[in-house]
Order: sequence, then C-alpha cells, then structure tokens
Amino acid sequence: MDVHHLFAPATVQTVVLPVTGGPARTRTNTARTNTARTNTARTNTARTNTVRPDGTALCSLALVLLFLPAAGACLLPFALLAHRGLGAPLWVGYGLWFASALCYGLRPVQLGMARLLWPIRRPTEAERERLERIWRQVSSHAGVAGRRFRIRVVDLPEVNAHSVGRDLVCVTTGALGELGDRELAGVLAHELGHHLRMHTSASAFLVWVLLPLQGIALLGTLLAAPPAALARKLADSRLEHPWAPGCARGAWRLGHGIRAVFAAPGVAAFAAKNAAGRSAEYRVDAFAVDVGLGPELLSALRWFAVGEAAAAASACREGRSGRARHAAVRIPRPTHPPLERRMARIAARVERG
Repeated sequence: MDVHHLFAPATVQTVVLPVTGGPARTRTNTARTNTARTNTARTNTARTNTVRPDGTALCSLALVLLFLPAAGACLLPFALLAHRGLGAPLWVGYGLWFASALCYGLRPVQLGMARLLWPIRRPTEAERERLERIWRQVSSHAGVAGRRFRIRVVDLPEVNAHSVGRDLVCVTTGALGELGDRELAGVLAHELGHHLRMHTSASAFLVWVLLPLQGIALLGTLLAAPPAALARKLADSRLEHPWAPGCARGAWRLGHGIRAVFAAPGVAAFAAKNAAGRSAEYRVDAFAVDVGLGPELLSALRWFAVGEAAAAASACREGRSGRARHAAVRIPRPTHPPLERRMARIAARVERG
C-alpha cells in the first residue's frame, strides 16, 4: 500500500569531533568510539528486554493501597444490600471483588474486556504479514521475544494503537491505512514500552479495584435525582409565591451537593491515575528512543500534529469545534501530556543519543 508521508523521515545528526594527531591515532580513537557505542547499545537493550515495573507502575500500585480503604467503604452499601436481599455474608462480596481484580490477568478476560471497548478482530492475511514484519523489527530492537505478545486490529478510522492487559496490542485500521511502516514501528515500540514497564497491568488493576468508587458515584446520582427533579419542577412552574425561587435554588444545591460528596473519592482517585498516565507517556517515549526507534516515533507524532492542525483549521472554516484524529492529541486529554512537549523531549533525547 502506497502511503504518503506528511513529513520527511526524521534523521539523527552525528557530530564528528576533530582528533589531533596522525592517522593511526585517528583510527584508534574511532575504533574505541565505535566499541563504546556498541557496548552502550547492548547495555540499553539489556535494560529494556525484561518485564519489570518502573516508577509509573509502582505509583499505580501505591494508589491501589492508598484508595483501597475508601473503595472498601464504598463497596459496603452494595454488600449490605446483597446480605439483606440474598443472605450472602459480607465477606462473599469483598471476596468476589478481589477475585475479579485478579482475574484480569488472564488472557481470555483481557480479550473480552478489549472487545467490550473496541470492535477488535484478528488481522487479515495481508495485515498479519505487515504487522509481523514490523513487530519483528520492533522486538529485535528491544531484545524481546515478540511471540509472547498478541496483536489485534480495531475497525476504527482514527489513527491509534492501544496496549491492553499483559500482552495485547491493538492497532486501528486507520493506523494501518495512514501510517507508513516506519511510523508504525515507532508507535508499536511505544506500546511495547507500556507492556514491558507494566503500565497497562498496574493501571488496569487500579481501575478494577476502584470500581466501587464509580458505583458509589452512581448511587449519589440516583439519590440526587429527586432534589434535581423538584428544582426543575419549581423552576418551570409559574408559581408567584416568594418562596418558590428560593426552594428551587435550595433543591438544586442539595442535589448538586449530594452528587459532589458521593463522586469526590472517585474524582480524586482517577485524577491521580491520569497524572500517573501522563508520566507513563514520557517514559515509554524514552523507551522507544533507547531501543533505537525514536526517530520513527517522532515522525509518527509529527504526522499526528499535522492532522491535528488540519482538523483545527477545518473546524474554524466550518465554524464548529473540531476533534483531533488521534487520542493523544485531543484537547483536553487528561491522560496524555501535550503533543508538542512530547515531541520536544523525544527530539532532545534522540539528539543526545
């Protein structure tokens, strides 16, 4: 498939320092420099070819311990309802909660959750050949066994890729159709970094454990529904009593307060999770650079930036708010840092390398 690149492929400039002395010394210094570079590359590969948690993954696990008491308290009303209605002991509800969190590490569960989020499928023969060729390149650069990871295709027109669970990488049909092999290798290296640093596993475990906080927020919305309905009824009625506007405002504030109180634990937890997610993007961008695919990732992000600018210009011409084509460049995007900042960091790290 012929893919047109919106940006010229990024290149790495090598600065050659003059060496004083005769040719023999020049050759010796050159050989030493090449040997040092080879050893550095081997060291970087050795550091990245194992699955080990980094600071972001450990931060997610720390957030699990931090919000675990609040999540357990939020689960208590539902456990009491099950106890009153079904006669189930309280420990059964908590046991099922923990068991469901641990089951997320199973491959069938991860695949089922991915199917709930996106219309994923197995690659066609042509897609499989292309993805396997690019994935072999990425896994070779990273020094990992590529066969322990699974790649699926998502039937979505937007250009994106996702890492799910322990070993699942999802690529959209938009990415396969719009990105060249070079840019796609950079994107896949980014997603591989999420898996090797256990970002997706730790983050998914955090989300699963914090589900009771979302449940208690939903309960707050249900409890706030009667005051909100009363406020709307008083506001829409044409009562001329002086107390009607005041009652409407009081009912609206009561409903808003109930929702805020019940939603506060979940809002705080997911704000902390999103902050950790922004740090994860910087870390896996650095991972792609360290394994030698930084220029490829930078070229892909430049393509995203051009698509964002084109979408914004089209939205201005049409007089409506636009939507970025890639999830990493939507504004606001709480789980991703600004695209320009990411590109600047990648370019600086590539130049230092």
